[in-house]
Amino acid sequence: MTVTHMMLLRPPAYQEYLETKNMLAWARILVILLGLVYGVLGIAANYSFIMGFDSPLLQNVIAPLLFLVFGMVTVWITRIGLGLLLWAGAKAFGGPGKLIEVSRFSAVAIVPGVLGFPLLTGAVYGWPAYILSAVGLVWMFLLCTHILQVTQPFSRLMAAGASAAAFIFFGSILYMFIP
Repeated sequence: MTVTHMMLLRPPAYQEYLETKNMLAWARILVILLGLVYGVLGIAANYSFIMGFDSPLLQNVIAPLLFLVFGMVTVWITRIGLGLLLWAGAKAFGGPGKLIEVSRFSAVAIVPGVLGFPLLTGAVYGWPAYILSAVGLVWMFLLCTHILQVTQPFSRLMAAGASAAAFIFFGSILYMFIP
């Protein structure tokens, strides 16, 4: 229930999550679930390509499995990247930069990114996909701001500045890898 309350931007939930003994397990579960969603959308976006293989083993097992693994690896790398950028932003703005806490929270911060998955995988294009992606980015920014308020002794403005710096750098990195 704590993660749900965090998604709804309820401040006490962030402190509760920080004090949860199984915070690392929750972070791993979120990454696996998001990776599977990303992989399934990748399969849906490339369905005709996958069905073009001659071998039923390739069509039904190997190609879908590769998409699922790729989805999980992509989400895992994104989580690590966002965690490191939030940590760097926190350090740059004078916070203690507790990397372990920020990194574990970053798994929660990437959950709204699921709204951008259809656009990133090529499953959906057009204004609905752009709007969903924008909503996901704003939601992620707000989550990151709350995360930095809890893990660093930052005011809301300072946390928003550190989050903005992390997002600007994150966007410039993503631009290099996503066509």
